Amino acid sequence: MLRTVAAVCLFFSLTVVALPQSRRGGAWPSGRWEGTGYQMDTDSTWTMALTARGGKFLIEYPSLNCGGEWRLLSINSRLATFREHITRNREDCADRGRVVVEKLSRRQVAFRYSHRGSADVSSSAILNRKK
Repeated sequence: MLRTVAAVCLFFSLTVVALPQSRRGGAWPSGRWEGTGYQMDTDSTWTMALTARGGKFLIEYPSLNCGGEWRLLSINSRLATFREHITRNREDCADRGRVVVEKLSRRQVAFRYSHRGSADVSSSAILNRKK
């Protein structure tokens, strides 16, 4: 009986350690991230800044004078997928696209954007942690 209880305790402790950060409450990418985005179809660049805190993901594109929020769709220890919702200056920024953020290291993430209804990546960036 003692062996069974010990085995069950060990199983549950390993399960908690193996859970993705999002289920343990410490979801990444937390903090402030900044970089320069590249738009493939227009061969242009623009600045971007992501602020992620408390389950909220606010995105700003300062050089385009627009911004909004990313709504989390899925997350694991390496990838997070979002739906972008532009709330400021919708005329100059595409709305409702799909964003995939890939954790490269503690200090860098890769950003990939696809327009709504498309699987093709139309813009990308490397974002560096600022805070």
